[in-house]
Amino acid sequence: MALRAGVAFLGLDVARIGQLLRVWRTEAAAMASRIEMDSLQSTMFGPAEAVTRAVAELMAFLRYGNRERLRAARAGLHSVIDLRAGGGDHDARWVTAHLLAIADGMETSSIWSVLPDGTPDAVAQAFTVGAPPVLTLWPPQRDLLMRTTANPLEPATTRLLLSVPTSAGKTLLAQILICHHLATQPGDVCYVTPLRSLGREMRQALSGRLRVLQKGLGADLPDFGAISIDDFFTFIDESGDSSVEVMTPERLAHLLRRDPEGVLDRFSMFVIDEAHLLAQQDRGFLLEWLLAVLATTDARLILLSGVMGNADKVAAWLDPTRPDVLFSSDWRGPRRLHALLYSDVVWEAEQRLPLKSKTFTSRSSYPVIADLRVRPAESNVQRLTTPRDEPIGEMESKRRTNGTYERNRTPFYLLCARTAHVLLPTGSLLMILSRRDYARNAAQEVAKRLDVTSRTEALREFLEERLGVQHPLVDCVLHGVAYHHAGLPVDVLDALEQAMRSEVLLAMFATSTLTDGVNLPVRTVLICETRYQGQDPGQQMDGPRLLNAVGRAGRAGRETEGWIVLGVQAKPADRHFEVLQPAADDLEIVSTLHSNDALHQLAEAEALIAETADALFELASGAAADFATFVWFVLSTLERLDPWASATDPRDVVRRLLAFTQMPDHIERRWMAFANHVEQQYARTPAESRRRWTVTGTALRSARRIEQIAVKVADEVTARHEDLPQADSGMTSLTTMSLTTEEALAVFDDAGIFELLLELPEAGKVWRFKPTVGAKTTVDVSVASALRGWLAGLDMPALAAAILPTVDNPSWRLEQTVDAVSGAFEHFLSWTVGVVVSQANELLVERGSATVLPEDLSYFIRYGVDTTTALKLLTSGVKSRRIAHQIGRKAQAQDIEWREVRDWLRNLHIAGWRHDFEATPREIEDLAEFCRSPARSPLRQLLEDHETTVDLARPLDFLPTSPRAVELRMPSPSAPVEVWTVDSPASRIGIIAAASHADIHLLHSSGVECSATTDGIVVRLREAD
Repeated sequence: MALRAGVAFLGLDVARIGQLLRVWRTEAAAMASRIEMDSLQSTMFGPAEAVTRAVAELMAFLRYGNRERLRAARAGLHSVIDLRAGGGDHDARWVTAHLLAIADGMETSSIWSVLPDGTPDAVAQAFTVGAPPVLTLWPPQRDLLMRTTANPLEPATTRLLLSVPTSAGKTLLAQILICHHLATQPGDVCYVTPLRSLGREMRQALSGRLRVLQKGLGADLPDFGAISIDDFFTFIDESGDSSVEVMTPERLAHLLRRDPEGVLDRFSMFVIDEAHLLAQQDRGFLLEWLLAVLATTDARLILLSGVMGNADKVAAWLDPTRPDVLFSSDWRGPRRLHALLYSDVVWEAEQRLPLKSKTFTSRSSYPVIADLRVRPAESNVQRLTTPRDEPIGEMESKRRTNGTYERNRTPFYLLCARTAHVLLPTGSLLMILSRRDYARNAAQEVAKRLDVTSRTEALREFLEERLGVQHPLVDCVLHGVAYHHAGLPVDVLDALEQAMRSEVLLAMFATSTLTDGVNLPVRTVLICETRYQGQDPGQQMDGPRLLNAVGRAGRAGRETEGWIVLGVQAKPADRHFEVLQPAADDLEIVSTLHSNDALHQLAEAEALIAETADALFELASGAAADFATFVWFVLSTLERLDPWASATDPRDVVRRLLAFTQMPDHIERRWMAFANHVEQQYARTPAESRRRWTVTGTALRSARRIEQIAVKVADEVTARHEDLPQADSGMTSLTTMSLTTEEALAVFDDAGIFELLLELPEAGKVWRFKPTVGAKTTVDVSVASALRGWLAGLDMPALAAAILPTVDNPSWRLEQTVDAVSGAFEHFLSWTVGVVVSQANELLVERGSATVLPEDLSYFIRYGVDTTTALKLLTSGVKSRRIAHQIGRKAQAQDIEWREVRDWLRNLHIAGWRHDFEATPREIEDLAEFCRSPARSPLRQLLEDHETTVDLARPLDFLPTSPRAVELRMPSPSAPVEVWTVDSPASRIGIIAAASHADIHLLHSSGVECSATTDGIVVRLREAD
């Protein structure tokens, strides 16, 4: 028992330890009763009992910060060492010696020990009791939070750059800083990450912690939006009580363009995660100008980053007046084993093949095996190969009549995938590839070598409902593996990431974007990069991205070693190991404006300016166009307000860019001359157009084109509905009348608006379909027809069949449809349609029209529903479009208004959700969270008052005359929480109300022990002593 208790404690699994301690206490009490003693002290079982009690006291200290419990734990452990607890148990004394040493480390690493005096207990409890529980901190986390200067927990620290290796705990640090700020300082917090996967992870982690603090988490809104955050809460008829917003740089930039004063007034702290991505080619400049703007305000600005080769210079840019802005650490988690993966042709195993052409004189096939060069230590490289009789590929060699050869091998990424299958028995694996189709093909290659598993059944059912049975991802998941890329829907990516973290999936095959910041540790990371002509440089594996991938290898607290395998298409050479350890120069953060490409684009812009007055609107996409858009934003913002008292001159704000601390003076003068040209063009542009082009968020060329499209839409509305009342028709107090969704779609369809929007350079190839894989021809698909099916609630298979009837391969049909829905509907068109609707409505009102387009059209397109109730459910945490659509339609049929929906669903409870909507377990969990009362946290009340109450779903038929002892049973998160008597035999007497279902599960996962009684109406929970 003592050994098991010690091992359990080292795991710090709160729920598991609590369960074991309850069993051991019961067993010890029964044994003491049998020998007619109060305790087992001084018996041969006394040491084991003392160890389990000490473990319970240590857990109590870590969870509640009571140092009396720590002293009691040490006293109990010393009683084992000096034999006061009893003798004869050598194992217990051995465990005790280790626990005493560990207790000292636990005291210093506890979160209670690093929070400053005066911090509300709820801040620490948000981590030690909240979900997931965190009881101790890693060295770099402790070092940062205990700094004597520029401590991030001190409000005087307004600027901080944290630069540490991947897996050093940046995400948890961000959560601690956010929670501490909310509990001790006024204002809300804005957490910004360029990575949507990391945003989803942070949102999930914060939800339970903020509930302990009784703070709200903002809705998961798209990057675009025709309304502000405050307007959104008005739109859904709820008070905006969210204290934390999680968003991308694109979303923050959108809000700043629309309402800079509102954003800066609301948020008193901005936490920018993965800040090293400001050097990324495609999105880096957006992050750079956001940081430049925020650095001119009084808000606290915290940057979290991976390793930067020039972190000191970036810190000086952030705040040149303070040298202690930078915090860095070399600490890493599990040690890393590096390996290089080559392919080796077994020439002696030649197999002659029949000739098929007179062009060649011979044709042969050779097996290919994996050649692994493993380096456990700097100077010790070992060679390992896969068996020759189990090749991972083949090479075909054909000799021409002139003596030359034509040789074709199995694609290298497939060789790597087959090697990944060989490595799978050692633990979970993440393989990084360069292209989406490579990720899919690699996953399929491994899946066909694995047996079907029941472990992924729930995930498979979700994917079948979301994507259709014939989608290739479904079969991969059936065999325990998956692929991950940006073309998949957001909720699907979230489900895959969760399944990988919980080890439901054995392996993930992903494009390089998954490694950026997402906390997805695995045993083995296999990097198989293939560079090809026309590849986006931003997708290539540069130094920072490589380090991020390497940092995923090895699960802290689970194993002592992680494996990093780099696939190399070259002859074996030890120098290739250097790739896995980028030099400081490779990790330098350099502004995208200070690059050869940017300088070339600046020269093109200068040439255009010399030729035409319309130069700004002829710029190709790139650095010059992005810089012009930024200058335009600065001019527009300063025209509307002056939030930067120290820098009202727009040139001062522009010069805050990192680029101007890195480039030589003569290049800076050229960029500033270009900025002056933008300012001149801005002054010549009508005031309304200036503002519209700012809010659009596109390049200026596209912004002007979108305004023209909005005029065309306004003209079409006026022409089609000129018989409707006009504001100048003599009627008083006339309110605007919104067209229906179908009427709005008809306007856009007849005027060819969707096609015009898809011609914008920002659209890329989001709406392109091919009849077969690799075909050069395309298939025309009507956007309006596809949208009507999408809004009507068609699932992916039905939608794919409707829009691609001529594509015979159902899997290919499905995959293209999913990509198009994700790229076009959920991103590009929902964004641009929202801008067009907003501008067209402004024009209609200016013309005196009382007829406008529906403001929620872009949100309907984004989420694929056609009722306001369904839309509001999806923006309130419900992830399933299917069930949101069903609930919306049923609420509409029964005339149930939005403010009544929550109570209506609570009354239906889980049984009703299953019966009326065929709710799946995932959908039930989301609905339970939606039904939760946001104004009350039973867990917080239990921690503060040591007791709390929750309602029964239905009062008992016969109320007991005095409180009756009961126990709560939770079969699963998607099953009702059952209330049972503690009599013998026990009987079920009711279930917990739907409004408290999610809270009870949170309380249970927290590990807080409590007793329960009921008066027949409520269940009263009291914290155990």
